[in-house]
Amino acid sequence: MLASSHILLAGSISNATENNLVSRAHEFVAAFVEESLKEGAGFVVYVSSEPINDAGLPMVFDWTVTKAIDRLIPGDADKPRLKIIASEERLSTKCNAEQRRLVATLTARGVAELEYLEEEVLTGGNVGDEQVEHANMMVALGGGKGVSDRARKMTKRLLPVLPLDLQLGANSEDGSGALSLLKDFKTNPLTYMPNSGNRVVKLLPALSLQEPVMSMADISKRIAKIFYEEEKARIDALPPDVLVLTALDVELAAAKRAFGIAEDAEHATTKNGLHVYKAPVTQRNGKTASCVVACFATAGNVDAAVVTSMLLGDLNPANVIMLGIAAGMRDKCALGEVVLAERIVAYEGEAVLEGGKVEARPEITRLNFRVRQDVSDYLSNRTSLETRLTRSYTSLGLDFPEDVDAGPVAKSVMPKQATVASGEKLLRDPDVFKAMRELHGKVEVAEMEAAGLFAACNHFGKPVLMVRGISDFGDSKKDNRFHLLAAMAAAAVTADYIANGMTLQN
Repeated sequence: MLASSHILLAGSISNATENNLVSRAHEFVAAFVEESLKEGAGFVVYVSSEPINDAGLPMVFDWTVTKAIDRLIPGDADKPRLKIIASEERLSTKCNAEQRRLVATLTARGVAELEYLEEEVLTGGNVGDEQVEHANMMVALGGGKGVSDRARKMTKRLLPVLPLDLQLGANSEDGSGALSLLKDFKTNPLTYMPNSGNRVVKLLPALSLQEPVMSMADISKRIAKIFYEEEKARIDALPPDVLVLTALDVELAAAKRAFGIAEDAEHATTKNGLHVYKAPVTQRNGKTASCVVACFATAGNVDAAVVTSMLLGDLNPANVIMLGIAAGMRDKCALGEVVLAERIVAYEGEAVLEGGKVEARPEITRLNFRVRQDVSDYLSNRTSLETRLTRSYTSLGLDFPEDVDAGPVAKSVMPKQATVASGEKLLRDPDVFKAMRELHGKVEVAEMEAAGLFAACNHFGKPVLMVRGISDFGDSKKDNRFHLLAAMAAAAVTADYIANGMTLQN
């Protein structure tokens, strides 16, 4: 639930605190570290000396966290699960040999990553700044001004902070730390949990460490779930990285399959009542592209422009891709072949001159520079692209037949770039189709939504790409037999392009 998260467990304990409460605090920390590691999280600590009370119990938690991680990850790690902030001088003078060996061992095994601070500028505030720089969620337990300062820095970045109620005091006796934060949390929950605070505040009694009603392990599970749901709510509230558009039900069905959306999945609804389906896509760099799939539910440029504009206003996506089917010229394309539009020729613009003479005035739109760069890079990696798409086509059950009476069928899964003509004509006349090359000599594909789609995206300043599978040749043999095959091929390429070709902007 907490993959790639790093938790700052900030706090300390007063020398006057009863030993049973001190022991309970460390029992909780050990249980919480174990649960968090299970859920994929890591921790951020600052290591220096470890003050102890008269009973020999530690008054800070950083070494407790570090030792727990060492115990729970005994071997090598594929990625660091512990960010250690330290001063090289204090590590050598304030820490004992066993502690230094622990830090060195964790670093050597890839479990920990060490970040040094210069001794000359080392202050409590600088340590807090460095911890907050690496953390994206915080638990507050006891402590004083240092805990409050770290919480303030976290909340300024809109990162979640969960204060707990165990009455531990502070090692420096300079403030009420977590207890003060908890009091404010109850009054201003959205300050500490910006996306789910109003719900979390109702759960606080079950998280009590002062008068626990559950085991430390169960409390830890509840906290991990709270952080997960806060992060999920944050992501759900963000504008999507990619709006994936379709026009027809067969195209929507193909998009659902390619993006792993169940056929009977419940749709979400935008504020304008438009149906959308959320579908995360993992990119090759490990990042997750948040995608939203939607459908115009009709063909035509007018509806494409209107519905796209409504979705752009409702969702504010960073990128737009449309997938679906189109007609291809018989001598230029093959059934099931996938094309990525390099430019759109809106062919129906014209002027009627004196004497009834008609002058064509097409509107020609190219992809923006960033999209052109991404598409060129994507298509240039031909071997890996063909391998991935072959695997994807197989997993989706795509089976290209041999050539049929309707015309030649694609022999390769490789997509290509093409110039696309867009208008309101459903083409069944190859001569009319070929005449479009007089408007632009590279026209190979014709369809009915691109002009409206690109106009809307240009108006909103959104980069847009169109991916089409060839379903017919725009002649008298046009029928529906290849609609699903072509739509599925386009959907497979679209999903692969998002995962392996699209550059997400920060």
